[in-house]
Amino acid sequence: MWILTVDGGGSKTLARLTNQATGQNWQQQAGPASLTNDFSLALSNINLLSNSLCQQAGISSKQAIAVMGLAGAGNPQQHLQASQQLAKHYAGFLLTTDAKTSLYGANLGQPVLVVALGTGSVAMRLLADGTERQVGGWGFNIGDEGGGAWLGKQAVRELLWQVDSLTGITSPLLSAVALQIGEDDTTLLPWLKTASPNDYAALAPLVFSHAGRCGIADMLLERHVEAVQQLLWRAREQFDLPVVLLGGLAEVTAPLLNNQCRALLQNARGSALDGALILASTLTTPLQNNTISGQHHDE
Repeated sequence: MWILTVDGGGSKTLARLTNQATGQNWQQQAGPASLTNDFSLALSNINLLSNSLCQQAGISSKQAIAVMGLAGAGNPQQHLQASQQLAKHYAGFLLTTDAKTSLYGANLGQPVLVVALGTGSVAMRLLADGTERQVGGWGFNIGDEGGGAWLGKQAVRELLWQVDSLTGITSPLLSAVALQIGEDDTTLLPWLKTASPNDYAALAPLVFSHAGRCGIADMLLERHVEAVQQLLWRAREQFDLPVVLLGGLAEVTAPLLNNQCRALLQNARGSALDGALILASTLTTPLQNNTISGQHHDE
């Protein structure tokens, strides 16, 4: 049996094609595959990876079962549209969220709480009885506190305050942000009009790099840490679970958390692709175009 596993997020997509009989696998990376941010681009990148991996293995995609964890797949409409366009290419098809595949990979299917800090943010817990629960992940417009886009947006907001002030831009962090997006009406307004979550998230590393030498950067990081800790506790509730931080901001955020949160952290035992492979094992009868969904709201 051939299994294609895909992990698609707001910044990149990873795919792996595995021969279950021999253990041989091929892996490749492409651009983003967030159904929310750019639906057409997401499908294009997924098809690009699928075609390339199948060609390398010398098989047709019709010989493979595909298990995909994609950002935005918790939205019922996007889930349906993506399934209709993708499932027909495979012998079996399972579409869920990237949060769910990360959840199953983080502790190799054992109980865990995953807090994902990438372009957005979301937490999911898995209990011993198989119960799953997602907290957060409502999207950039209203949520994603502690994610890269949220942190970048905070920095842009502070930049706009200084642009409007009598003193102008005085912060080292905001000067660096201004170099990226502009410093007056003629440059800032066009950027603000078209900026995507990825554009905001690209500014987040500047906040971390200015820590300890810029008061505004330190203030924003305090807000960031508070948001992540709140997400962690709201998702963990009364359950005794280890916590795994995942995503592009996980490594730089972990040391900033308070002692109580840090004591709960453990390293991930597997990846989202490993989680997708675990979920593939639940397909005992891979029917043609078998579409299964993890019904969660948007990442």
